[in-house]
Amino acid sequence: DDLDQVIETTGKAVEEKSLRFGRGARVVCNTGRNSEEPWEAGTVVALYHREEGWAPGEVVPYQVRLNDGTLIYAPFDADGCIRLRSGDDLDVDVVVVGAGAAGIGCAVSLTRAFGLDPARVRLLERGDAVGASFRAWPEEMRFISPSFNQQGWTSSFDLNAVAQDTSPAYALHAQHPSGKQYADYLAALAADASLDVRLGTEVRSVEKLADGDFDVRVRAGGADNIMRTRFVVWAAGEFQYPSTGDLPGAEHCVHNSKVESWAGLPGDERVVIGGYESGVDACVNLARAGKKVTVLASTPTWNVQTPDPSTELAPYTAERLREVTAPGFHGPSPELLAPLRVLRVEEASEGGFNVVSAWKKQETPLRPEGSLRTPFEGAAPPGAAGSELVVHTAQPPVLCTGFEGSVAAIGRDLFDLADDSGTGCLAGAPLLTAEDESTKTPGVFLVGPTVVQGELSFCFVYKFRQRFGIVADAIS
Repeated sequence: DDLDQVIETTGKAVEEKSLRFGRGARVVCNTGRNSEEPWEAGTVVALYHREEGWAPGEVVPYQVRLNDGTLIYAPFDADGCIRLRSGDDLDVDVVVVGAGAAGIGCAVSLTRAFGLDPARVRLLERGDAVGASFRAWPEEMRFISPSFNQQGWTSSFDLNAVAQDTSPAYALHAQHPSGKQYADYLAALAADASLDVRLGTEVRSVEKLADGDFDVRVRAGGADNIMRTRFVVWAAGEFQYPSTGDLPGAEHCVHNSKVESWAGLPGDERVVIGGYESGVDACVNLARAGKKVTVLASTPTWNVQTPDPSTELAPYTAERLREVTAPGFHGPSPELLAPLRVLRVEEASEGGFNVVSAWKKQETPLRPEGSLRTPFEGAAPPGAAGSELVVHTAQPPVLCTGFEGSVAAIGRDLFDLADDSGTGCLAGAPLLTAEDESTKTPGVFLVGPTVVQGELSFCFVYKFRQRFGIVADAIS
């Protein structure tokens, strides 16, 4: 009967009509192909559809791909013709893998900003607490982006917040929060938003079914279970999946993510491999702990100036490095060596380890015209290009070589990856649609620091939170 109330779906009328469903909506259509069950499930693949041979201006509201692959069109935007599938066979509408900054932030966007019932959004966290990766940070590690509670004065919000009307600076009274502090902020946010967080729950696999839904296989408390959902948001993060950079002899080293406290490391000296944020952070905290530090870096990052904050040291990091290399610093001054390509780490005959490197060609760092920055003067002069450098250390060298990330480590079956020809975060990045949906597995969305759109890398909290609304809007 409702078909009688539908406006004509031709020409200008349908173009001005606001359609009920968007692309990707899971629907059932009254096809009439089976007299016993005329309704068939499918997915909306196009809006305002036209087919070859139709009269000029003639359109229909939807094109739908049925679950058997057949393409049909829905001539009317009405329940008698097309409607949303029942969720009776689903445990939840959205499963979010990970309860860190990306998972909590996206779930809050889905529920608070876009109105999904929190009971229909489930977060699965394999750790024993919200923000488990942040709780595993070295004791001295801090956020490099500053928190400041400015919401009462501007329309912007705290750089380290993952939800509007919240501020780590206000909640914690900390400008550069520690990992534990930030995890406490995330836990409070999850509790306040009444999010359904399942702790101690490890995702074993994500399987897409013929009807477009997903079976998420999990293990919790030693038992296996299956959760059925309409969408999956991958927010499993980076920190728990370190990279060794395929360095020969990496087994002799300790990755910076495995350090509980820099001051607590044995010995009075350390070699740090890597000179970006994590490498310089390790250098600073080791020096403050009174240890002699040698940094072997591929690039003299302390003299790099670029418009993209992803590719230069944060001011907070640079300021601390100047502090520990300045004359009069109370401890041993770090030795900064760059540009070097570390070739291997090997056990030394006299005990300890040798880190073998080769000097790269020195290139003059780019300095934009009119730059007000004072050139960094705390680094050692480079050696001759191609010559070898061997640095001996009594302790396992510290690897600050970044993170493989959860997508590359355990999510490759859900995403296609770019090749490694890009630089920095762009190399090997997951391939996504404009709505951050997997190009390989529709219905799976990515949030977090591995999101890349074109040449833009959303690698910091204040960057990747900008994508939450896009993902939540697409799912809603």
